[in-house]
Amino acid sequence: MSDKDILAAPPEQHLHDLRAVYDMGNLHLDPTATAGNQSWSVVRLNPDPYSGSETLVGAALDAKTGQLINAATGKPAADSSFSSGMIEEGSWVLVTRIGVPRGKQRGRYKWTKPLEYEKRRLDPEDIYRPFVKGGTVLCKHNPEVEGATQFDAVSLLPTGWEAHVSPAFDALKKNKVLSRQPASAVDKMSLKALMANANAITSTIAFRSLSESGNLDSKTVQQTLSKATGYHRAVLMYIALVHAPAAGPSTIEPALTQAVQGTSGPADNRSAALAFTAVALFHPNLPQSRTLSVNLLNAMRSGSAPSVAGQKTASVARQKADPYLEELLKTAQIL
Repeated sequence: MSDKDILAAPPEQHLHDLRAVYDMGNLHLDPTATAGNQSWSVVRLNPDPYSGSETLVGAALDAKTGQLINAATGKPAADSSFSSGMIEEGSWVLVTRIGVPRGKQRGRYKWTKPLEYEKRRLDPEDIYRPFVKGGTVLCKHNPEVEGATQFDAVSLLPTGWEAHVSPAFDALKKNKVLSRQPASAVDKMSLKALMANANAITSTIAFRSLSESGNLDSKTVQQTLSKATGYHRAVLMYIALVHAPAAGPSTIEPALTQAVQGTSGPADNRSAALAFTAVALFHPNLPQSRTLSVNLLNAMRSGSAPSVAGQKTASVARQKADPYLEELLKTAQIL
């Protein structure tokens, strides 16, 4: 895994990447599970230009009068009698299908999704919709059906991660410990070995399992982050903050602070800022992790790292202004 993909990302891609970090950090795969005729697949989405447009569900315009009518009855109707929706429409191309290589290789998608104006919490779907903006997704896919039921369990992949999907499913089938919480010392040793796997998805799942079960200390986190790069590093940092045990992120705070202090270039800055911004945006229910993330983002902005347990820490290496990083800080409302 290299930094090339994250360095190639233009500033406007930061919303795509925030969604991808969230999705990979919360990815749950069961290679044995089946849901009807849906197979785990990697699909590239190419939205139509008008995908994402708002519409009134069930409404139409009378061609003669220009009056708004009910599409089902043809009778005049007021705007208030319809609910709002978002059109999601475009084409898809198959990249990989797990276990079932045959079948349709390309097709269309089309539906209208209800809009929820009264929602109080920001979801990843609110900042980046793959069926509106495009991208490569891992999902359960049945190309034989129409509408939104064609896709299930949709996760946006970081750029370049499509190559990791098939090997990750092979690893899940071979290593059952990846699909359960570690119950023994042998399980923990196996997960730590898998955490060092070159496959980003396999490594991520092992890291999350160890984090959730409280089997990651600050030293192990620091060593793991020092070897990870690009989007992989971002996802691991996100997991360390969000999937920490009940005690919160205090045990791994030194490792994350050290990761910020030790940033050696734009790729490290981008991966750290992606992780911290994703936590700050999507997890207001985790106040300790969110506060730590905002503090670390502020440290990156100012060039001075926060102290750990009252200790004085070194300054963060200042880099030339990076438009991608600036967009992340704006999104996190740091600037």
